[in-house]
Amino acid sequence: MLDLSKQKLNRQTLDLLIDLTQQQGLTEAIKMLYSGGLVNRSELRPALHTALRAGSSDQHSAVQIDGQSVSQLVAKNLLDMERIASKVQQGEWLGYSGQPITTVVNIGVGGSDIGPHMVCHALDEFRIETKFPLDVMFVSSMDGSQLAEILQHLDQASTLFIIASKTFTTLDTLANAQTARAWLRKRIPSDKLIGQHHFVGCSAFPERMDAWGIPCENQIALWDWVGGRYSLWSGIGLPIAIKLGMAGFKQLLKGAHAMDEHFQNAKAHENLPIMLALTGIWNINFLGLKAHTILPYDGRLKLLPNYLSQLEMESNGKSVTNVGEKVDFDTSPVIWGDVGANAQHAFFQLLHQGTPAYYADFIVPIKRTASSEYTKATRTQLEYQQALSLANCVAQSRVLMLGDDVLAWDQNIITSPDRLYPGNHASSTLMVDELTPESLGLLIALYEHKVFVQAVVWDINPFDQWGVELGKQIAKTTLSAIQQRQAGVLSQEGVEFDASTEGLLNYMFKKNH
Repeated sequence: MLDLSKQKLNRQTLDLLIDLTQQQGLTEAIKMLYSGGLVNRSELRPALHTALRAGSSDQHSAVQIDGQSVSQLVAKNLLDMERIASKVQQGEWLGYSGQPITTVVNIGVGGSDIGPHMVCHALDEFRIETKFPLDVMFVSSMDGSQLAEILQHLDQASTLFIIASKTFTTLDTLANAQTARAWLRKRIPSDKLIGQHHFVGCSAFPERMDAWGIPCENQIALWDWVGGRYSLWSGIGLPIAIKLGMAGFKQLLKGAHAMDEHFQNAKAHENLPIMLALTGIWNINFLGLKAHTILPYDGRLKLLPNYLSQLEMESNGKSVTNVGEKVDFDTSPVIWGDVGANAQHAFFQLLHQGTPAYYADFIVPIKRTASSEYTKATRTQLEYQQALSLANCVAQSRVLMLGDDVLAWDQNIITSPDRLYPGNHASSTLMVDELTPESLGLLIALYEHKVFVQAVVWDINPFDQWGVELGKQIAKTTLSAIQQRQAGVLSQEGVEFDASTEGLLNYMFKKNH
């Protein structure tokens, strides 16, 4: 349920915004998205993340890429995921010494980490019962500190690493993978044994996984028509399948597919992604709000704001249209957030009495089913805490809207200026009946399609991310310069840095010697 009653718009405004989507060709754009059209215009690729959760009976069954049926590729991938996940869950995936795997560590970054990590955290209570206790962990930090801390508590004989990288060239991921392999070598003498027993790879480049030493039976395919931030539905979601079981993973896909069908078929005024997108456009482009906070009122959704910040800012953080013209309007806002109950004791001070202009999304499950293993007293306490969370969610959005005027309903209090609440802050509230794999799939897909609608209206490409590429390229040159200086070579022929960078490099060199 999407409640827009605290937004600063009326029915006429919505009608005009819907007219705007038709002017910008939204209906045709949706058809292109689902049929495999080249919606990623800068890279001349389709974006078929909807096909990953569609099933063979869907319209995607007719879509072919390079002469291959997309639905058949997806079906095979799901079987490969199920084969690997099932072996791990049943204690049949053995380490080099014959011990069953009891820890799975996903090594990735960006879309190969944020999405699966968020889902595994949110749905931890839906983990399946495995033959042996099984932990699923995530590593993304390139500096090695995160991995070093984890490895202190693991055993080489019972640890499986997943290298998740679409290109299999991402320096952050490969550096962590090399560190993991060096750690395994302390006890395992053969790289062949390490590859066979302790690594799984997911990439669009099988030849690169081969070269790294991962055998083909330990590989899961990925394709260039799946964007990184849309990839948790693919083999990148293997950690989810391992934790929830393949049935749980398919429930996640089912929920996303239900939202895909809703987005494709529902009328505009009843279409959740379109309504959420147009509300954002009204706030950003007409009311001048440049910041958007995501406030889930459920600790299980703690990682959702981080996930949505990547989804939206990497997709729509663009300043050039599809025809290469500079935009003269704002696109993606700055997105941040946290669990609402925690944020109330932190940045809500700025929301209520600060000066920046923003709008908010409140997200909350209405009920939470307590485990039958709990005592009656514990279940009663958990029900109270759920009611407390709902009360705070509704109350905070109410005060953001009404400010001190809320006191007219509650009590007549005259207060000092430093205690005044200006109110008049717009927000939307999203309610799901209960947080489950299916409802989480619905929620994620809702935001995916919201981002797409906004991109269509703004005439920008939400499926590329050139803004992250240049920094990666320059980092390689800078790394070479640091390594040269560490080796005593103080200058590199043909490489010049600006004065600021040169100063930083010189400072690092002095501190390291």
